[in-house]
Amino acid sequence: MPDQADGSDDSIKVFVRVRPFLSGTDGSSDLDRQECLQVDSLTSVTMLSKPEPKFFTFDRVAGPQTTQEEVFGVVGRTIVESCMQGYNGTIFAYGQTGSGKTFTMIGPNDDGHLTMKLRGVIPRTLDYLFSLINREHQKRGDLVQFLCKTSFLEIYNEQVFDLLDTASVGLHLRENIKRGVYVDGITERPVSSAKEAFDVLSGGWSNRRVAATSMNRESSRSHAVFTLTVESKVKESPGAAAKIKTSQLHLVDLAGSERQKDTHAVGTRLKEAGNINRSLSTLGNVIMALVDQAHGKSRHVPYRDSKLTFLLRDSLGGNSKTCIIANVSMASKSFGETLSTLSFARRAKMIRNRAVVNEDTLGNVAQLQLEIKKLKDELNDMKAGIIKNPSEMASSHSAGFSTPTKSGLADNKTDSELRDMLLSAMETKQQAEREKQGLLEKVEKLEEVVLKKDKFLQSTKMILKFRETHISNLESRLKKSGCEDLQTQTMSMLRAEIDQLRIQLDSHPEVQRFALENLRLREEVKKLQSQSSNDEVCTELSRVRHYCGQLEAQVLTEKNRHKAAMAATPKRRDRRSGVGGVDFEGMAAELDRYKTLSKQLQGELKNSKQQLSDQAVEAKQKQMDMEMQLVGARQSVKDLEQEK
Repeated sequence: MPDQADGSDDSIKVFVRVRPFLSGTDGSSDLDRQECLQVDSLTSVTMLSKPEPKFFTFDRVAGPQTTQEEVFGVVGRTIVESCMQGYNGTIFAYGQTGSGKTFTMIGPNDDGHLTMKLRGVIPRTLDYLFSLINREHQKRGDLVQFLCKTSFLEIYNEQVFDLLDTASVGLHLRENIKRGVYVDGITERPVSSAKEAFDVLSGGWSNRRVAATSMNRESSRSHAVFTLTVESKVKESPGAAAKIKTSQLHLVDLAGSERQKDTHAVGTRLKEAGNINRSLSTLGNVIMALVDQAHGKSRHVPYRDSKLTFLLRDSLGGNSKTCIIANVSMASKSFGETLSTLSFARRAKMIRNRAVVNEDTLGNVAQLQLEIKKLKDELNDMKAGIIKNPSEMASSHSAGFSTPTKSGLADNKTDSELRDMLLSAMETKQQAEREKQGLLEKVEKLEEVVLKKDKFLQSTKMILKFRETHISNLESRLKKSGCEDLQTQTMSMLRAEIDQLRIQLDSHPEVQRFALENLRLREEVKKLQSQSSNDEVCTELSRVRHYCGQLEAQVLTEKNRHKAAMAATPKRRDRRSGVGGVDFEGMAAELDRYKTLSKQLQGELKNSKQQLSDQAVEAKQKQMDMEMQLVGARQSVKDLEQEK
């Protein structure tokens, strides 16, 4: 069973290597010597762009003076050690044509790569891998066995060719659950040393397609993939079950991206460049999709759009530890391609793989049963709190099953600690129940909202259906003009749609709310207008005015009679008694009192009317607002009717 690896090292590592200026006499030399980038540190590089420079940060940046050995120490050593542990690994070089990808992966095109200092990543990887295998043989002896197989292929014009078998044409990529993606019918040669593996590499490399362009005299016209499969069988003891680990190491030299105006490619070279750029573009799309997935977006990853991405699917977001070497040129004429390569590398750095150890157990039935029994006993001991010292654990693993001792019983867990643990667990459970209840209440509220929106959605769907039918009828009407039946049918459909819009308007939640608010305001206005206290004040005021008028008329009559009597009889009379027993002063006092009461009642009536007027104005304003919103909604319906 595969074991999950530590996720901290599963992200794709990006190594940027800056190619120095070329000083040859051929067409590939850099004569202008103008730089477009500069290396700031071991992890950062700056593009000298305008108006502002662009800064990039990677896992490692190698300047023009970096040696091949330093490149392998950073890139290849960790990947090879992971392959010895059972992880899949991938190293591939990416960049424009002439940026130094093949030099980085293989070295100069001369003999003797295994001994010269300029040998590339692949020869050094083979040498280091077999040195680790020999070290394991010396350490474990016959308890460990290794089987190494190599294959070499190229992807040329989106076709897969076996470089170890020149007679093969058009191999197919297959996929199954156990093996993953593989090449059907490819040649796999077993090797037992670095020399044999390099001989296989040299034989296949001589069959790879290369051609001269204006940018590179030996430009790779295909993607080359050298795969090394390592199988290890390890036993803890002579009679124990064997653990088998299988890993694949892909060493990829990609063809460089090209621009026709720079390479001046024509004919076959132009077709090759088109296929190369197409596959690299698919690789960029895969990287973009994986980056979106890393940020939580749901995206389809187009692995199958290219043979290259389909073959390296596990290397990009899958079960592999991957390192990308981004080769760039510091020449100013390559500014565009260099910026594109650095942008690609920065996106690739965000991808996280899911590397696991490819391990299985092999042995007879008795050994496997013994192993299962031993593991079950260890599990029971752990549950019961039995602690074994490292020597006992090692002896139980090496000598098979042994009865565990219980002298290491964990006594440190007292009753109080167990009680605290129980209380903490109960509190956690109660908190989880409360959270669950809150979520259930939210779900009920959401269900109520959904039920309220169902009718509105159904009405909208009916409208859309009517519009689609209307569009189809109009299209048929353009073909057959003058059809009265079609016009009648169209008008009926439009009327039905208008009815649906009216139903939708009536059932809209906002319209219903406005209508209810309008009715409430109307009732409030009626209530204010029908207040009984104001009617009582008006009645009392009219009664007082009438009584005051009668008193004034009576006083005026008595005064006239008094004047007439005084004129006829000059005798002095007592003013207090008056004429005919009438008390003029009492009547005047009563008249003043009623006038004061009348003024007081008029003031109260004025205040009541003012309050009623203010409330009526406020209610009327609210009513006008509701009516305006209702008119707006109805106007929307009329606009839809006019559109039809």
